[in-house]
Amino acid sequence: MLNIAGAEYDFAQVVFVILEECEHRRRGWDDELFEAQAMATAREKLARVKATYDEFGGSASYWEALQKEVLDVVMPQYIDEARLLTEHEKGGFGVWRGGDPAARGVFALVGLIIGSIIISMPWIPIMEDMFAFALTGAGLVYPDIVRYTFERRHAKTLNRLVAESAAYQENARLHYMTLNEIQRSLVPGESHSAVAAGAIIDVRVEEKREERRLKAESGRHKARGKRQR
Repeated sequence: MLNIAGAEYDFAQVVFVILEECEHRRRGWDDELFEAQAMATAREKLARVKATYDEFGGSASYWEALQKEVLDVVMPQYIDEARLLTEHEKGGFGVWRGGDPAARGVFALVGLIIGSIIISMPWIPIMEDMFAFALTGAGLVYPDIVRYTFERRHAKTLNRLVAESAAYQENARLHYMTLNEIQRSLVPGESHSAVAAGAIIDVRVEEKREERRLKAESGRHKARGKRQR
């Protein structure tokens, strides 16, 4: 899998762009159509990347491998994780009342009570009264801690998908590639070849026009010279 179009089309870069687009749209997807909308988003973004990839002369064989990595490997794993996070987001991450101000006040009060009880117990070696206030603060931000835990796990999953795609491309760059596969990886795609051929034709047409114009001007100069004589 040789990439001749540029580093921006490496597996990791493209996977990152696809996941970023999916994350941007994820919260607006319907629960029943979650997987279909996720795959549609990935294919739409891939089509945009493909348009610029072809302009830079990328090979068709490399793009096939890249597209398979995104649609068959990365997206199924992303969909499972994204669906789970979306469900937790809609359910307030399982926190009572979704962690609204009233719930935070109750959590803080519970923390204060628990901290006071622990301090009052003589067999627990905690002499600092601030411990109770520390638990009060923890109760106040408890909903944020829960949300951060879920989002952190989700971010680690996305980073893992990007890292695994980069490692797979690096390991498969020249390992077990036949000579024919290497040669195919170095051949630009059809669209790029068509564009290049069109550009060559345009240049030749312009050359013909310029040649005709020069001949016409030369003929006019000769005719003027004869009339002056």
